[in-house]
Amino acid sequence: MEHRYGMVALVGKPNVGKSTLLNHMVGQKVAITSNKKQTTRRRLLGIVTRPEFQVAFVDTPGIHEPHTRLGKAMVESARGSLADLDLVVYVVNASQRPDEDERRIARTIRESGYGGASGKLILCMNKMDLLKAEFVVQHVEAYRDLLGVGDEDYMLTTATKGDNVEKLLSMLVARLPEGPPAWDEDALTDQSSRFMAAEFVREKVMQRTKQEVPYATGVLVDDWIEEPSGRVKINATIVVERVGQRAILIGKKGAMLKTIGTEARLDIERLLERPVYLELFVKVREDWRQNPTALREMEYME
Repeated sequence: MEHRYGMVALVGKPNVGKSTLLNHMVGQKVAITSNKKQTTRRRLLGIVTRPEFQVAFVDTPGIHEPHTRLGKAMVESARGSLADLDLVVYVVNASQRPDEDERRIARTIRESGYGGASGKLILCMNKMDLLKAEFVVQHVEAYRDLLGVGDEDYMLTTATKGDNVEKLLSMLVARLPEGPPAWDEDALTDQSSRFMAAEFVREKVMQRTKQEVPYATGVLVDDWIEEPSGRVKINATIVVERVGQRAILIGKKGAMLKTIGTEARLDIERLLERPVYLELFVKVREDWRQNPTALREMEYME
């Protein structure tokens, strides 16, 4: 069989499991995850390489109604990713019926040329472990009708457990064109180590905090020093919008910040395969999510 290569976008609402699905297929964390909406803030590639194929997955921010400049940039990034693709995988929460947001996203997919009739659309009904047996047929038919996909164009998965993820991968690879790989065989993502380090810090904030704090948080890597010993020293600033948010992130006697730093450091060490010294600071920058300069500094806008 000839080698296959293609670009495949993972598209859907926030918090349907796109990043978890991507990480499982890549075999390593390249996209941060949490149980909160809008965890992914910008487009990134996750690259899966096997002897017979290479797939460059485009993980996109969840498409939603934005209320800040950051939110607008996220949605524009997601919609802008629907160009020059070989396939689109539309990821939905299998336990929920299509709502108005799903219908709007389906419209965007069709208008971008990837409707069911194009042969370039696969429906991934994720979180099937949450779908009650009596609703399986009903929900599958509702999404298939919405998208116009055929019997061979959908898959039920549970990304957190890896259920049917390899089957989904095989399904989409069979639809890719023949072609040589575009990335080195050891490449996992197109993102820099510096950006990934900032994302790992933000992931721990998303996982450890509640209410407005995780959404009002950004991370800047200030210093990246590769020491002669092989250790990497990283100084990073967690940016928030209010003094109260800063107090929550620091925690009593610095306990919260220490926990975030320790957990993030372990992920960064796994990524770099080197010892890491990570020092975190917390800074208040009022309404940074509405500030184009701040958004560019954090690489959320061009």
